[in-house]
Amino acid sequence: MEYRRYRVKTTIKSFRDLEIYKRTTALSAELFTLRLPESIGDKRLEDELNVLMDLSKDVPKYIAESYGDRYTDKTIGINKLEKSAQIISDIIAKLDLINILVDDAEFKDTVLKIIRDYQIQRRKTINLKRVWSGERSSGWKKIPKER
Repeated sequence: MEYRRYRVKTTIKSFRDLEIYKRTTALSAELFTLRLPESIGDKRLEDELNVLMDLSKDVPKYIAESYGDRYTDKTIGINKLEKSAQIISDIIAKLDLINILVDDAEFKDTVLKIIRDYQIQRRKTINLKRVWSGERSSGWKKIPKER
């Protein structure tokens, strides 16, 4: 067993403790630092990149709201997680489009890395939604009491 990968999971006290919130916030910041190559002078691509930046801000916002809403109205919390997964899908689609239109190898590598990271976060969002909705158990099993 590789002990370097082992970590003790602490209790989650707020949405800031959720790994998915931290990672989507970091990905949003990464999109804000993404710049088109200077050889590309297309205003439409810059507009698409600006739309991406706006979309990326909504993902951690919905995750944070869903954490609080799951305690007051579980359905609303789950729907907000679904909304964040949909926004991540939109971000991935727009990044794919930009990646196809730009012909710079370094830029393409950066965008592909961001796409892979967003795909992982989308899967984690859907898994969290399943756990919160009861579709998938969280790993804790109830042990029946012996009589």
